[in-house]
Amino acid sequence: MVAATPWALAELGDALRAAGLPVPEEATTGGGGGPRSRPMPVTPTHSALDWAESGLMALTGQPGRPPVVPAAPVLDRARAAAQLLTAVSTRLDSPVFVDVAEILGGRAALLGLRRGGTVSANGSCRLIRAADGWVAVNLARPDDVEAVPALLGAEITDDVWDALAAALPRWRSRDLVERAWLLGLPVAPLAAAAAGGAGAGAGGAAAGGLDPGFGFAVVRVSGGVTGRRPAPSGSPGSTSAPAPLVVDLSSLWAGPLAARLLGQLGLRVIKVESVHRPDGARRGDPDFYRWLHTGHDETRFDFREPAGRAALRDLVEQADVVIEGSRPRALAQLGLDAQAWVAARPGRVWLSITGYGRRVAAQADGAGPVAFGDDAAVGGGLVAWDQTAQGGPVPVFCGDAIADPLAGLFGALAVALCRAGGRGALVDVAMRDVAAFVASPRSGVRGGGGGSRAGVPVSRANRRGR
Repeated sequence: MVAATPWALAELGDALRAAGLPVPEEATTGGGGGPRSRPMPVTPTHSALDWAESGLMALTGQPGRPPVVPAAPVLDRARAAAQLLTAVSTRLDSPVFVDVAEILGGRAALLGLRRGGTVSANGSCRLIRAADGWVAVNLARPDDVEAVPALLGAEITDDVWDALAAALPRWRSRDLVERAWLLGLPVAPLAAAAAGGAGAGAGGAAAGGLDPGFGFAVVRVSGGVTGRRPAPSGSPGSTSAPAPLVVDLSSLWAGPLAARLLGQLGLRVIKVESVHRPDGARRGDPDFYRWLHTGHDETRFDFREPAGRAALRDLVEQADVVIEGSRPRALAQLGLDAQAWVAARPGRVWLSITGYGRRVAAQADGAGPVAFGDDAAVGGGLVAWDQTAQGGPVPVFCGDAIADPLAGLFGALAVALCRAGGRGALVDVAMRDVAAFVASPRSGVRGGGGGSRAGVPVSRANRRGR
């Protein structure tokens, strides 16, 4: 396992403490997980070779052209979260060792995905020029495709992507995103901080309040009651106490990954689905679904019936941790109130993982913001730049829906920190903001460390390393 660099650990510790999470000082200053932690060798990180060995090189850049190494220290920051999770889980007597390459690139390897440049690895999302910059449009669901005529205000008679490419240069990013959110379409402007860098090309859209700039928070923590809950997490084989219960109401990737990591921490996970709307990931690759959910219990309720909603509330009342990815008003329709739930008993942790966070969702009109991993990453500025494109640098997708696994990792870490510190909380994780944290430049470091947003072509990165 490659260890995180000291600066990345210190930076993450500062960010999480600022959010109100109890981060042990020694875990972010070289102490790691204490005397019981497994030693991890420190090796140079974020070289082109490091990026290649992670599997992410095959997913970043234009097809048929040299792959690109992003300027942001993506692996360093992901490894910092993984290493801190190991340290904290060791304190809870159930060490969790996270393979960062596996969680970031494992799905793509399983599905045989490759880089598509301005087309996401899974093919559902595209980077398209608008009048004032770049936007990501994700047509991941049949309903998204059907909503495009309403988005553009015109009937579409040809290919939907051709229609978008022709129409979007006449749209300002802010206007487009506001309309998309009214329709519940996953559309994101490339964050101004990224678009304004060396690879901006046609210029970057600052979508007003829709663009986080650098005003993001890697997590937001509120509410809850602090009380000394038993710290050990009911490690496998332990008979001293029942394992703490995680009720997982989430779907797709980020939330289930957080549940998987908490399951490895020794918590019991029950996955909950609607009988009428099961997890959409079931329609995807069965091996990936099993990888996320192996070892978890499952149950389904009919949320349209009072009895089903009552059964859900009874189960949630028993939980120590709840994971969900829904809008607050959708939860209210089920009779669930996150703030009231965490306040009712010491040590409870409610983990919400959504595209833009609960505050943005609560303030939005219409259907509200929707995001998947690729467009959320673009919204946070987590892209690489192809410097070889005709007409100037072009942004390309970084990895495979990378905001999803990053949000799952950071969400699980936040829950583990709460449990280790006896902290009850509502933990609000926005995929866009996690991507923005990972994408933010590290001042004074060239190439893989941050600085420029331009990204480094592999050929040039290799020459630098010689």
